[in-house]
Amino acid sequence: MSLRGRVIGLIGLVLLVSVAIYAVTAWSSARNELAVELGAARTGGLQTVRSAFEDLPHSDHPERDLRQLVATFEGNRHIKAAVFDSTARLRFTSQAASPDKAAPDWFAELLNPRLPQAAIQVPGGSGGVLILKPEPASDIASLWSADVGAIQLFAVAVGLGLTLIYLVIGRALAPLADLSEGLERIGGDGEHAPVAEQGPPELLKLQRGFNAMAERLADIDARNRTLEAQLLTIQDEERAEIARDLHDEIGPHLFAVALDAEMIGRSLAAGETRAIPEQIGSIKSAVSYMQREVRELIARLRPTRAAELGLEAALRDVIKFWRTRQPEIEYVGGFDGADTFVPDALRDVIYRVVQEAVANALRHAKTTSLAISVAQAADSIAVLISNRGGAKAIVDEVPGLGLTSMRERVHAAGGRLRIDKDMMGWTVHVLFERAGRIGS
Repeated sequence: MSLRGRVIGLIGLVLLVSVAIYAVTAWSSARNELAVELGAARTGGLQTVRSAFEDLPHSDHPERDLRQLVATFEGNRHIKAAVFDSTARLRFTSQAASPDKAAPDWFAELLNPRLPQAAIQVPGGSGGVLILKPEPASDIASLWSADVGAIQLFAVAVGLGLTLIYLVIGRALAPLADLSEGLERIGGDGEHAPVAEQGPPELLKLQRGFNAMAERLADIDARNRTLEAQLLTIQDEERAEIARDLHDEIGPHLFAVALDAEMIGRSLAAGETRAIPEQIGSIKSAVSYMQREVRELIARLRPTRAAELGLEAALRDVIKFWRTRQPEIEYVGGFDGADTFVPDALRDVIYRVVQEAVANALRHAKTTSLAISVAQAADSIAVLISNRGGAKAIVDEVPGLGLTSMRERVHAAGGRLRIDKDMMGWTVHVLFERAGRIGS
């Protein structure tokens, strides 16, 4: 059932309970009041009869006076008088006032107080009895007519009230349809259009929260698209770099092996075998060199190096990798004990940041010395990559993919990244606060 239907149903139930309580209370009150009124009428009738019976023995025409006494109750709303002889045979009676429209039997049965009738002996020794019987039919009919009018008025009022409530609630809840459509768009095609802020204060607060969420999701989607594009570019760059390494390092040696093998074939064809051992040794040397290069390429491509080797060993491998290629640079590492205080969740992040920062320093600067440090201070972890040496060329102010990737990795891990530049070089500062809670 809809919320509007539940609210209207609840209001209707409250009204029904209220009407039931009112009906019981009104029935009890009306029945008591009717009993009091009929009792008073019966008491008044008894006084009238007693007064008449005091004079009846001295009357010249007692039968006529008795009939006139009964006739005084003709058309009475509350009391009916009847005279019976000694054999309980009805001699004459009055007729109570009859209502224009009688109440239903069940209603009359509910309200009838059932007061006992009063009996008085007729004086004169005849043995007759005058009976005064309460007659509530007229009063009950009046109550029924009043109740029917009240019920009709109440029904009209309830109908109008429920209709107004239905319309007001429907109008108040109409913005929820926009919210529902907005949620479907977010869950479906990823559109993050805001919804109109309208309606009662409770819904305005909900709509503002939805619009703020939609805005954040749109920003996240934009960042994700940027990251996807950057990842594709980085992948292309990695492929190009691997292709260059294969071409520059493996290609010449494969060519040399092919030449040596061709020379061996020619020597065998000519029957000259003295140069073959030297050529075989040259082939072995070239193959050994290519194996080392392939191992280094594989090591560079492994994504979980820091997790497998430990952060210290992984950072030493970074230094070793570049030292073999640029031995003229001074490399300084200060990360002993890093595996004891750096949580697992941060090791790969730090490794990737150091790897990228070192590559940038060697690629874009005339580096003379390079220092890497990982240290713990209080409840934070600080990572510094510092190079000494001026830039090889004018550095573009627009950050490249490598720097963007570093910032996003650090931000995703809850850290901050800052780069300080001066005439001597630059330093990458990375700080992860509350290190004891990271990865917990």
